[in-house]
Amino acid sequence: MIRRLAPFSLALCLAASLAACDSERAGGAADAATPQLSRVTADRSDLLFRYKKGEAIESATTIAEIPAEARQAVQVVDLALPPEARGSTAFVQVFDLSQPGPDGTFPGRLVPRNALEGELRKSAATPSQVPVTIYSAAWCGVCKKAKEFMRTQGIAFVEKDVEKDAAAAAEIGRKAQAAGVSTGGVPIFDVGGRILGGFDPNTLLAAARPTPQP
Repeated sequence: MIRRLAPFSLALCLAASLAACDSERAGGAADAATPQLSRVTADRSDLLFRYKKGEAIESATTIAEIPAEARQAVQVVDLALPPEARGSTAFVQVFDLSQPGPDGTFPGRLVPRNALEGELRKSAATPSQVPVTIYSAAWCGVCKKAKEFMRTQGIAFVEKDVEKDAAAAAEIGRKAQAAGVSTGGVPIFDVGGRILGGFDPNTLLAAARPTPQP
């Protein structure tokens, strides 16, 4: 779909403590409602991070402590919230901490607790996504849908508004012309150098996370 353009530390929490926190309601029923994702930014000091390193699960209290190659899928525990509020008996939050969005927040998604190990293991065996830039406009509803889709899928991206940033408009103009893609509407994506006009979820996801060749 394409919309037409208008004119241009908190102390380290031991693993046993974390397990105790998240098991306060063990044996109880699953949370009745799906919890909301936390707002994760690099300057928060009340978050605990868990990530896969080899066959071990490591913990950290800052993003800087996490190896760059492990940041694509990191469990985030929001210690500012009680287990009930974060739905910890049923869900965990997994974030892509490789690159924040333009507002400084990182994209994340809810994962069933029993699927966490597989999620982290899969990430450790999967190459990081290619860089993604979305060229958008503030009024564009399709752009908002595309950004929400990328956040829920854990796709990190940079956003450039072609109406507020003349350099961004010229930039995508050059890229699109070279690729033979129309610049008559937004969103337009630069996915690792591949220019995509319009928002197609399957195409965008496949381009951002290409299947490794044997």
